[in-house]
Amino acid sequence: MALPRRTLDYLQRGAPEGMRNAELFDATCQFRDAGHSFEDTESQLLARALGDGLTEAEARQTIRSAFNRTAREPSNPNAPKKSRPPAPLNQGPRMPAPVDDGFTRLLDACFQEGEYVAIAPAAETEEGEVMPRRGVTLTVADWKAKVAAKGGIDRCFGTKLGLFVRINPMRQHGARNDDVTSFRHVLVEFDRDDAGKVIPKEEQFHAIIASGLPVAALLDSGNKSLHAWVRVDAPDATEYARRVEVIWDWFSGINLDRQNRNPSRLSRCPDGWRTVEGEVRRQALLATGLGAESWTAWEAAHAGSDLPRIVPGHEFMAHPESEPPQLVEGVLHQGAKMVLGGPSKARKSWSLIDLMLSVSVGAPWWGFPTRRGRALYLNFELPAFALQHRLNAIAASKQLDDFTGFDLWNLRGHATDFSALIPKILGRIRDTGYALILIDPIYKGLGNRNENDAGDIASLLNEVEQLAAKSGAAVVFGAHFSKGNQAGKDAIDRIGGSGVFARDPDVILTMTPHEDEDAHVIDLTLRALPPVQPFVVRWGGAIFTTDREADPEALRDAQGPAKKEKSKATYKMGSAADRYGQLIETMPPLENGRVPEESQVFEFIREKVAEVNGSCDLKEARRVFYCFANMKKNSPIVFDRSTRLWRGRRHGI
Repeated sequence: MALPRRTLDYLQRGAPEGMRNAELFDATCQFRDAGHSFEDTESQLLARALGDGLTEAEARQTIRSAFNRTAREPSNPNAPKKSRPPAPLNQGPRMPAPVDDGFTRLLDACFQEGEYVAIAPAAETEEGEVMPRRGVTLTVADWKAKVAAKGGIDRCFGTKLGLFVRINPMRQHGARNDDVTSFRHVLVEFDRDDAGKVIPKEEQFHAIIASGLPVAALLDSGNKSLHAWVRVDAPDATEYARRVEVIWDWFSGINLDRQNRNPSRLSRCPDGWRTVEGEVRRQALLATGLGAESWTAWEAAHAGSDLPRIVPGHEFMAHPESEPPQLVEGVLHQGAKMVLGGPSKARKSWSLIDLMLSVSVGAPWWGFPTRRGRALYLNFELPAFALQHRLNAIAASKQLDDFTGFDLWNLRGHATDFSALIPKILGRIRDTGYALILIDPIYKGLGNRNENDAGDIASLLNEVEQLAAKSGAAVVFGAHFSKGNQAGKDAIDRIGGSGVFARDPDVILTMTPHEDEDAHVIDLTLRALPPVQPFVVRWGGAIFTTDREADPEALRDAQGPAKKEKSKATYKMGSAADRYGQLIETMPPLENGRVPEESQVFEFIREKVAEVNGSCDLKEARRVFYCFANMKKNSPIVFDRSTRLWRGRRHGI
């Protein structure tokens, strides 16, 4: 039986990125409805899906999921009749109709008894913009009682501008990310693709269904978009951020609302009403419990399909892995990540441009031999004329005149969140064979992230890691020190913002002011190469040169703030540090290294806390540890660079 034109077009031309799963799902439904066997359907559609870029596991899962659904009435009158509801052949599964008592059903599907649910009515600002208020938090039982007494959630608030509900349980009176008590749902919402093309609600629905994601609730916003509450059940904020990234990667090419990454995000509340272009429209619950049974089940079937297979130990050891090329000998491997951190006006950009030019011709950089390779400089900050001036000055100082080994991408004015920009960069540089990519500066890719938030910075550096992994190039970026004198801190703790900057990169290079003018002490923390002793570089007008005779211990004002770091700490009252800090401050260096899960540090904290509390399990000890580890200063515990072990801040004093 003939297939519809849309399916034939799909077989010939494929699907755009972001709609690949949805189009494959729809085509499978057409094959199924036309009476094709599963084997025939899979054999014809699998090649198309692989050609579009889906993995084999992904494609087979989507085909199987669609084929197993109830078939629809075929358009061919001579085809065998089956007991099933008719549906247009050019559509996937039908979008469900609104359900009655949607608000109460949302509570039952997405929240637990005793949890606080935040509802926010909308109000109009002086500028005429409709914005949600802070809202009201009540328990599930209290909301149900209030709705029953008033006759509906819409009658609990005096507004026709719409009602909002936060997608996750909150603390009482809470309205921020820090007030979220369970990282249960992620909000998926889109009504336009990356090109700005409107996506009809039916296609939004098909894309959500085709993803197979565990959708706890599907809502109609009452306007252009559907809201899908994807159940991720993350144990903490960091894992929540990772699962958000997985979802955003899945819908690549569809313009998901970036603000929906927040766990305290507001969604439209079912059974509320809103006014759009003078028309009063209902916000409605459409369905609950769609897709996979759980996030774990979905990720095992979908998100993990691109992961490498698990390799038995004997097989791994039977095939020696070759070391990647060292672009900077003894410092930087190709494919690694490196951060160059320093204070304001330390000439970090000059240093990065010098590194790019040196690698592009194979010239030494700060006394380190380099391996020649093509370089790309992503310039987010300097005007083109200033970058050209610096290149000329550096080349003259190094007596170089070969500018053929590097490329420049002047993106000043085009900076945006790296989660949106990195895929575009990868698409532009495909098959170019860059050995080195430099990003200057890194903060231009933060987007709405907070540089002091560990989850946000982990998310940012995951994007950078994707650039390194998929391009095969070493990725180097600049970052700034915290304000004030940093001489009293360990070198890796001098970079401003979250400590993730000092844990994630493979190479951490810091430039700390030396006591001599226009000189800096260089500290290198290396993950995969032997240690490099600190040394001093001096500014020579356009480049830094090494001075191996200078004393790297002679830091500027090292005896000022540094002394204060060793004084007895004072802690915020009521904090974990206030309760247990004095017990932990003298902790001796513990075995097994930096990774806390592999160290004895949790057991030590458990025993000390139990001394005052009577008992403490490892889960509580882990929580206390990370409360200490995330403190910006005066933490009871520190990571000692000299021993590479955790110890108390006052150990040995």
